[in-house]
Amino acid sequence: MNLKLLIKKNVQLSRCPNCNTIASLRRSRSRNITEKILKKMKVSPYFCQSCGWRGRLLTYKLSRNFFKLIILYVFLMLATAYIVLKFLRSYFD
Repeated sequence: MNLKLLIKKNVQLSRCPNCNTIASLRRSRSRNITEKILKKMKVSPYFCQSCGWRGRLLTYKLSRNFFKLIILYVFLMLATAYIVLKFLRSYFD
């Protein structure tokens, strides 16, 4: 079972949102401070070589078992908190 919540996708091989051509997207340079900040948050600017579209795309996508993993992680955190609470109560009482 893959325990990653997010998977990095290859945006350059995906379809253009405007003209639906495959593998025509290329990275674009950040033009202002807002785009530089968004680039740090993994929302990079891209442009299409076919139609000239320019916009932002997410470079990560959710894994298939995202919700199962979230439930598993929450359960593990609650179980750990319960064990620590029991230990602290028995130690300090």
